[in-house]
Amino acid sequence: MFALMLMFCEVTNPRQLWDAHWESLSDDIEAMTRCERDDPTVTLSEDVLKDRALYEIDQVFMRNGHCLKDFPTLPKSNYIPSVHGGNQLVQEELVYDQHSLTIDADNAEDRLNDD
Repeated sequence: MFALMLMFCEVTNPRQLWDAHWESLSDDIEAMTRCERDDPTVTLSEDVLKDRALYEIDQVFMRNGHCLKDFPTLPKSNYIPSVHGGNQLVQEELVYDQHSLTIDADNAEDRLNDD
């Protein structure tokens, strides 16, 4: 429904809509993951839930000739489906904050010796 609203309605602030409703949009993700892994104890972090929900939304976009990049205010998904056998630790490691890492690298470069 979220993807359809963005594609066919004039949503003035997609990011605000996402921030207000991401939990509702991702409520089935954990259950799907438990079924995929055949493990009823699986719990996912907030970042992983958001990332997976964005991936699912992007799949709807792509089936309709759009993609997340068409909505620049929305966060992007780093989710890679089942490439790593559903390993939660690998998935969590792949979902890193590129912006934060760039800032850290820039700050570290400023502290290097002149040599």
